Amino acid sequence: MTLDTVRFREILSAFHPEAVSPAHADAISELVQLTLDSDGREDVDEIQAFFALGKAVYAMANIANAATPSFVTGDEDHERMRELVGHLTTTPSKELAFACAHLLSISDVDIAPEEDQFLTDLRDALSIGEERAEAITAQLNAAITPPA
Repeated sequence: MTLDTVRFREILSAFHPEAVSPAHADAISELVQLTLDSDGREDVDEIQAFFALGKAVYAMANIANAATPSFVTGDEDHERMRELVGHLTTTPSKELAFACAHLLSISDVDIAPEEDQFLTDLRDALSIGEERAEAITAQLNAAITPPA
């Protein structure tokens, strides 16, 4: 199973119906890249999902046809994650970041233990409670699951 990446913007708009600021789009995209890198593997489905998510997030920021940047810093991933989370100032942006990270982690249908731990750490850094995170993931899973 592969995710229908064309629907990412539609799916994500449920979490952030208003326009995303360009600064939030950058922070969210970089958080998604940290999620991609968290398991140390380069999976084709995840890489494709990363670029599709970036395109969707930048479109939500009204930046049409933006190339999804790749971010490289010398920072330790969790340190960088906490710094990026500090740039997200609204609950919808925080939930959008978590939703994007979750979508990326399931894009290869196999959430590695390192990805799962990163998602937990991200959830905590974003101050999203466990119950709310479960609701977000359930909503995402329902949105991506084809009808029976």
